[in-house]
Amino acid sequence: MSAALPTPPPLTITRATPTRLLLSEIRAYPGRVIGAATACCATAAGVGACLLLLLGASLADHPADSPEAAAAKSTQDIMALLMSLLLMCAVLVIGSTVSLWTGQRLRQFAVLRALGMTAARLRRMAAVDVARLALVSAAFGTAAGALPLAGLGRRILIEQKLFPAATELPPPAQTWGACVAVCLGTVVISVLAALLSVRAAGRVNAIDLLKDHEGGPGTKRSRARLITGLSMAALFCAPLLVVMAVPGLPPKVRAGVAPGLALFVIPTLAVLAPWVIPPLTGPVCAVLRVLDRRVGTIAAAGLRATPARTTALAVPVLLSAGVTACLLGGGTTMGRAAQQEVEAALRADAVISAEPGARLPATPGPLSGATATPVIATKVTVPGPKRRSAPKPTRAWGVDGRVLSRVVNLSEREGDITKVGEGTFAAGAEFADQAKWKVGQSVELTLADATPKRLTLVAVYARDLAFPHMILPRATALAHTTSPTADRIFLTGPSSAWPVAKGQTIASREDYAQTFTRSPADDLATRLIAAVVAAYALLAAANTSALAQRDRVAQRAHLRALGLSRFQMLRCVLYEALGAGAIGVVLSGLVAVVCLVPLSVTLGLGPLPTFDGPWTVGVLAGAVVALGVPAAMTAHPLLSVQRQFARSGQ
Repeated sequence: MSAALPTPPPLTITRATPTRLLLSEIRAYPGRVIGAATACCATAAGVGACLLLLLGASLADHPADSPEAAAAKSTQDIMALLMSLLLMCAVLVIGSTVSLWTGQRLRQFAVLRALGMTAARLRRMAAVDVARLALVSAAFGTAAGALPLAGLGRRILIEQKLFPAATELPPPAQTWGACVAVCLGTVVISVLAALLSVRAAGRVNAIDLLKDHEGGPGTKRSRARLITGLSMAALFCAPLLVVMAVPGLPPKVRAGVAPGLALFVIPTLAVLAPWVIPPLTGPVCAVLRVLDRRVGTIAAAGLRATPARTTALAVPVLLSAGVTACLLGGGTTMGRAAQQEVEAALRADAVISAEPGARLPATPGPLSGATATPVIATKVTVPGPKRRSAPKPTRAWGVDGRVLSRVVNLSEREGDITKVGEGTFAAGAEFADQAKWKVGQSVELTLADATPKRLTLVAVYARDLAFPHMILPRATALAHTTSPTADRIFLTGPSSAWPVAKGQTIASREDYAQTFTRSPADDLATRLIAAVVAAYALLAAANTSALAQRDRVAQRAHLRALGLSRFQMLRCVLYEALGAGAIGVVLSGLVAVVCLVPLSVTLGLGPLPTFDGPWTVGVLAGAVVALGVPAAMTAHPLLSVQRQFARSGQ
């Protein structure tokens, strides 16, 4: 009787440590890791720079009510808003990138499960992989990018007079503390954004070795994700839409609500992407079939078969185009409404204004052949309902009503603005409606020198978007304003009659209306935020586009073997990448319609809002480049059939 064969020892996986797992992934598939690492690195660099500028502006000690204190406050507001947008981008972009990366590792996870690794341990390993990758990438981003970006941002803000020149960045100890906090925060955001992918990684089993692994964890419609998306829509988006529809809401408040609504609608659509994107995929696929009957049909099949990849490519485009359209579109729409108001109201032949730091005389001298009408720059504080915070002063003009009516038509809704004289005042419709004032009512106001004075309301005017909220008598403004200066000087007669001094600009009626825009601080803040968010999102789109092509080598080889030429293969790759981007553009257009149409209708501009054409076109062109070029470079569609199959076997 033959001896029994020795029993082989059981398979063990004690050496499959998180460090070994991540290092093997980096060696075998470096391109997969680079995409996720770049997203984390860019997040840490941007957030770190914003945090350093915010700390620098907050720690500086400036006299109260000084120009330096106002500039520091503007910087704090800009950096706080920019940080919130970057954090939103980080959750969306890192989540999409890590989800796609985890989906490409399903076969690796299935092997580990087949060798006996428990689901809990596999989840821990995947989470540790994400955390370590995020920590190393964030450390590199803060060390190499945060300080240079903070220095560049400081110089730009100083040039725009939004950052006091004497204010420096935080000292080294606080700088290092901020960098450490940014690194840890990036790790937390990355792990939280990847939780769904990590949980899905623990559910794979050995049978997945026989399946197409492109259906990554992002393809399943989880109930938790649906509940989260619907909750965001009900708790944040719907109330803001209701606020936008309130009839008496001031236009400037609507202008502020529109970007805020976009900041909630965009992440809501990203969370609900597995339910929103498939219905939009059908029309895009139909267009591709019409454009190219053979190659377009293949590309359409790829878009339909891999919703996870389509979603990962569409979300960064939604983020970049949506934020740019809403942020800049809101300001452009408000600017267009203000320009129309100035064109309709201005009666003077020219307007003299002062550059920052220059002053206009409150009482200009006599002119030859022309009349100068100065409006005194002053402030008024209106008592409101009892609140913990004191009411903010409101910008006002000091000028008598009869004089003002000759150079500006403010379109009285009630009363007569020519009656503005000693003991009276006029108010804009927005301000009067908020305070519930009526013509003939006596109101106690606090003037610029903190002197309370009771004045009678004699007129309510409608054109208060481009003009101050209140008009006081000239004598009252001069008597209660420290160092009074003119805010504007309206000139009736030839422009050559005014002796232009240094720091003063003179513009004709038409030129003044065309150049009338929002304040430079608001304009710079909006464009800076749009530029940073769009650049970050398009960088993530490029990484995702490259990452999405690395698990399709075998498919491309088979398509080449079935008869697709090299240029047909190139078109197929570009059709898929740009088709997914087109879905993101459609979603961003939906966001713009929801956020900007109510604003445009309220301002009397009709249902079509105004967009910032150059910036919008630039972002769309950047999206085409960010999706198409990395996809073509990574897919190598121009390779021969033999080389394609050689790559598929690697």
